[in-house]
Amino acid sequence: MADSLIDKALRREVITTFGDPHYRPPPLPSVAIQLVGISRNEDVELKEVVRLLEQDQVLAGIAMRIVSSPLYASRSPVSSLHQAVVRIGLKKLRGIVFEATLRSGMFDLPEYRDIAEQVSRHATTSAYVTRLVCQTCELDPENGFLCGLLHDVGFSALLLSVTRAKSRDRPTLSALWQDIDGLHEQATGIVVRLWGLPREIVDVVGQHHHPERCPTEDAMKVAAAVCVAEALTARFGASIARSAPVEHGSADRVGETTLASAREALRLDDASLAKIIQRAEETLPGILGVAENDPA
Repeated sequence: MADSLIDKALRREVITTFGDPHYRPPPLPSVAIQLVGISRNEDVELKEVVRLLEQDQVLAGIAMRIVSSPLYASRSPVSSLHQAVVRIGLKKLRGIVFEATLRSGMFDLPEYRDIAEQVSRHATTSAYVTRLVCQTCELDPENGFLCGLLHDVGFSALLLSVTRAKSRDRPTLSALWQDIDGLHEQATGIVVRLWGLPREIVDVVGQHHHPERCPTEDAMKVAAAVCVAEALTARFGASIARSAPVEHGSADRVGETTLASAREALRLDDASLAKIIQRAEETLPGILGVAENDPA
């Protein structure tokens, strides 16, 4: 069935949005931006970090729940932000604050709630699995975590642009899905760059389906780690394809050739991959349970 004129007009509007030099994504909380800056300073004092987190009680509360989850919990419970920072370290805390930021509903998409929730679940799963891949392959696990967490924000940004489009009669998401899926990698790079995040993160998330296009070997390897993690999300019911609105359509797919190339770049053999899967199976159920219980 041919697209209606409304479908075509809205498709053009969504595609054009991300080529507009005046486009701005939903802003990151200032706490998250400042935390990226101070996380590069090895001499930063813990009290400065705590004081920063106290400026946003919603983020601080979600972060505390994440730190108290099975992955981070120890015999003694965390009862303060200071204890949380001491227990997990600044770089890991940075990733947790970004995780809390995305969970706090910065992309408000009630019209596309099901797919938005699945994108969120996919991002959380990808982040934790990317960390495991990076640990195994001797890459910075916290940089990998953040890249895994942010690699598909383009989906949310594109969905948000659909809800804000001027077209009076909005078509079904299935009419736009192929374009959204095809644009999400580029859109992710644009959003993360406009947020002012470090270049090494922009390079990875903007090429997460094409690691070979990354400008440096380090970025290429982290992008390869994200590829491997994405391919594993289906094991945990967290692939975007699970809620894709187009039957048999593409949905953030990592092809076999891309996966093989990513594993080769990381020198990730079958035994190592099996250990990553085992560790993920042990930790992810508890982590995803925390995510699903957080209020949006």
